[in-house]
Amino acid sequence: MTLHALFKGLTSNYFRGYFVRAIHGHIRDSLWQDFKDRVEEVSDLNHIKLTDHILLREDTMSAIFLDNGNMIKSRGFKSSSKGNTAHMKSIAGATDVYGEEYEEVGQEEHYKLADSLRTVKGPVRIHRSWNAPPKDHWLISEYYSLSPSDVEGFYRAKPKGIPGHLSIFGTYLDNIKNLDHNTVARYQRYKQTNPKYYWNQIMGLVSDGGDKKVYYGWRKVTYSEFLQIDGPMVYGLDFGDTAPTALVAVKYHDGCFYRHEVLYESMRAMQIRYQEQLLKIRGEVQDNSIWGKHKGLLTYVFDRIGVEKTVPIFCDPAQKGLIIELREHGWMAVEAKKDKMANINFINRAANFYTDGSINLEHEYDHYYLETDLNGHPIDGRPIKGNDHALEAAEYACRGLKDELSIVL
Repeated sequence: MTLHALFKGLTSNYFRGYFVRAIHGHIRDSLWQDFKDRVEEVSDLNHIKLTDHILLREDTMSAIFLDNGNMIKSRGFKSSSKGNTAHMKSIAGATDVYGEEYEEVGQEEHYKLADSLRTVKGPVRIHRSWNAPPKDHWLISEYYSLSPSDVEGFYRAKPKGIPGHLSIFGTYLDNIKNLDHNTVARYQRYKQTNPKYYWNQIMGLVSDGGDKKVYYGWRKVTYSEFLQIDGPMVYGLDFGDTAPTALVAVKYHDGCFYRHEVLYESMRAMQIRYQEQLLKIRGEVQDNSIWGKHKGLLTYVFDRIGVEKTVPIFCDPAQKGLIIELREHGWMAVEAKKDKMANINFINRAANFYTDGSINLEHEYDHYYLETDLNGHPIDGRPIKGNDHALEAAEYACRGLKDELSIVL
């Protein structure tokens, strides 16, 4: 898609292209970076310097083709993962829209976009790339017919033959000459370690959507096996007052995340259990606020249970005061990135394990389901809130490792 956008911009008399994704910020590391890579590749192959002919603006993720005035801009259906709506009506002059991860875009959002494309200066095209969503997703029901595959619970999608709709199906096998052998081996390993992900995300089959679990395919290891994993480790921390405060240690190695539950107890319960010792250490507590009552509690407990101060802790960003308190006492506490849909999708692309002693983590994993719509269909990226404290802690840790190590799965 980005190569198509580059050549359309270079060769068309009139071209207005737009890179779009469900969340505007996600364009920077995907379509926008890909487009810049294409500019560099085409320059090298043809022994020219295209950046003399194309003005690339990093701040707006836009490009101006200086020789003919053609343009590419970037827009998101939402300005952030918190759900605030971005402005899409300013793309009325677009000739080509390039949408990535289009399964994350809602049907109504798509309709509003499509109905806003009204230019007569050139043919209007919407280019979409996406991974196969469940069979009840609007992309499937609107454009495809389904036939059973050889894999139980999965279907093959066949285009309905709608005029003006071209569908190109592909898997990694179509691009295997450009893939590192370790990448290919990892894809093939998913068939055993995470078959649901393999058949859906790697081989492009459409699932029946019957599984409403957020996470799937996790397996147990012993704590001894966890300790022997030769890979970087971080902690994830989810704060709770009456709900449990959960601390989970997570290691990463060769496409796999390994989890061990370290702490799972409410702050109030810890306060009662350690009240006498705390009073001796710091005297009577004067602050009557919820977290004021617990001042010094978490650092005391972390010391008692041996939480390592040289290991980063990715924390629930909602409690900045507690994060600062941990830092002041020597722990490497940082705010975690809360991007629920992206984090879940990333974790589900890995092979996932947890220790046999992580009782609460296992219970949450077994009962962690997606919200459903009025028809009872699961809504991707929308887990039912509640019993998810250890899972959120582990999520923060996995996302932290992803960013620190630049993990690509």
